[in-house]
Amino acid sequence: MRKKTSELSIALFMLIIGVILTGIKPGIGFSSQGSIPAYSSYASGHGPVNNDGVASHSARVGDYSVEFKEQPGEGSRKEPVKPMIRDGVKSEPCATYVIYINWDGFAYRYYEWANSPGGPGTPVLNYLASRGALFTNAYCGFPGTTVPMQTSIVTGAWPAVHGNTHLYYDPSENVVEQMNRENSSETIAEVVAESGLPSASVQQFALEGRGTWPNDPRHLYVQPSGSWHERVTEAIKILKQAPVKACGGQSVVVPEIPRFLAIYADDLDATGHNLGINYGFSLALNYEAWRDRLVRKLAYMDSELGLLVDALNDLGILDQSAIILTSDHGMSYFKGETSLPDVLETLGELGYTAEILSEGEEASPCTDIVLVGGDLSLQFYFRWDITLPEYNEIIDALKKKPYFGGYMSLHELAKAGAHPDLGSLFIWAKPPCHFSPGNLRLRAGGQHNSGDESSRRVFMLLSGAGIKEGVVVDEPAAIIDVAPTISHLLGVRKPAGSMGRVLEEAIAAH
Repeated sequence: MRKKTSELSIALFMLIIGVILTGIKPGIGFSSQGSIPAYSSYASGHGPVNNDGVASHSARVGDYSVEFKEQPGEGSRKEPVKPMIRDGVKSEPCATYVIYINWDGFAYRYYEWANSPGGPGTPVLNYLASRGALFTNAYCGFPGTTVPMQTSIVTGAWPAVHGNTHLYYDPSENVVEQMNRENSSETIAEVVAESGLPSASVQQFALEGRGTWPNDPRHLYVQPSGSWHERVTEAIKILKQAPVKACGGQSVVVPEIPRFLAIYADDLDATGHNLGINYGFSLALNYEAWRDRLVRKLAYMDSELGLLVDALNDLGILDQSAIILTSDHGMSYFKGETSLPDVLETLGELGYTAEILSEGEEASPCTDIVLVGGDLSLQFYFRWDITLPEYNEIIDALKKKPYFGGYMSLHELAKAGAHPDLGSLFIWAKPPCHFSPGNLRLRAGGQHNSGDESSRRVFMLLSGAGIKEGVVVDEPAAIIDVAPTISHLLGVRKPAGSMGRVLEEAIAAH
C-alpha cells in the first residue's frame, strides 16, 4: 500500500507539473493526411523556431533564424577530389565531403505531419530534398533499439553480423543480459581512417574508438552533449577548424576539414519517449499533445540544420558535400491498460508457466517460457524443445487478441538479420496497446522496439554532391544501406561484413 501511495504521489506531481508547463490543450493540430507540398528552398527571412520553450541551451534568439546565401565566387575554398582504391580498383569519389547526420527516433511520419496542411513545414529538409533524394520507404531492423540500430547503420550490417542485440536471455547462465556498445564488425569510420582520409564524429557514439578518437585531431571524436543546437554548433566549429573541446577538456583544432563528418542528436527520441525530461521539463498528456510536441521539435531541428548548410556554403564546399540524414528507428504511441497480464494468462491457459524478466534476473525452475522486452514487444525463449504444433498453437492463441499487432517467427527473424539471441518468437502490440509492467493513464507513452510501421519506418534523405536532384524514392530501403552508400560517395571500400547495398537509385551518373 505504501508503494502504491508513493507511485500515485509521483504520478500526481508529474501531472501537475505537466499541466503547468505544457497545458492539457494540445495546441495546433496537424493532420496526418494530405500530400507533402512541393519542395521549397529556404531563404533569408525564415522566422525563428522555438525549441518547445524547454531548451536548456543558451543560444540567442537570432541563432534560430535560417539564412541561405548565394554561392561564393572563384575565391571560395575548395579541396581537390582524389581517386581512391576501392575493392582493388581505382575509384573516383562522387563527393569530396560526406556528412552523416542521425536524428535518433525520427519516424518518417513526423516529416509528413510537419508538412501537412497547417503544419510548420521543414524548409531546410525540403531544400535538401530538392537537391537530392527523399526515401519514403526506409526501414530499421530487429531489435529496433538505439545501440543495435546505430551500430547497423555505421557497419552496414544487421545484428546477426555485428552481434549487438541489446537485451536477451542466456539459457546457459539462466540470466537476462544487456549489451552496451558491443560491435564485432568494422565501421565506416574505420574504413575512412584506414584510407587516409580525415574524419570527425560529434557524439555519434557508435564511432567512438571505432574510427574516431578523443585524442586524434585527424580522426576526432567529441561529445558536447546537450541538444541538437550544441551538437550542430560543435560540428560547425570543426568544419571551420575552430577550437573544440575534446573529451577530457583539452582544446583541439582539426588539421583539415574532415572528409567524413558524423553528427548524432537525440532530441526527437527524448521527445517521443515523453518521460518528462527532455533538455528541460515538459510532458504531453495525450496523443494530440504528444504529436504536436514532436512536430514542433522537428521544426526547431530543421531550423538549426540551416546553420550547418549555411556553414558549408560559407566555406565554399556545399556543392562538394553529400549530406545523408536518417535515423535508427521510429516511435509508436501507447497508453492505457497494459496487456501483459493477458499474455501471461493466455499462455497459462495453454498449460505453460511464463515469466517476464529484466536485466540480471533469473528464471525460476518451474518456468516454461521466459519473456524479455517490455512496453511494446516481447521476446519468447522456450525452455524445452518446442514442437511446431505447440509453436503454432501459441501464435494462434495470441493472434485472436485485440492487442496483438504482429509477430516474427524464428525463421523470419533470421531472414531479417536478427541475432539468434533475440529469441525464438517476437511479438508486438498494436498501438496504443502495450506490454508495460503497469498501466499508463496520466501521460502519453512512446517506445520503438516494435514491428509496427510507426516504429520501423524511418526518415532518410540523401542530398548534394553525387546525388540525383529532386528524386522521391518509394522503393524499400534499409538503414544498413547507408554505410555502403557513404563508401561509394567517398570512393572507399565498404566495411568488412557489410550486408547493405549502394542506394544506386539516388546516385547521380558520373
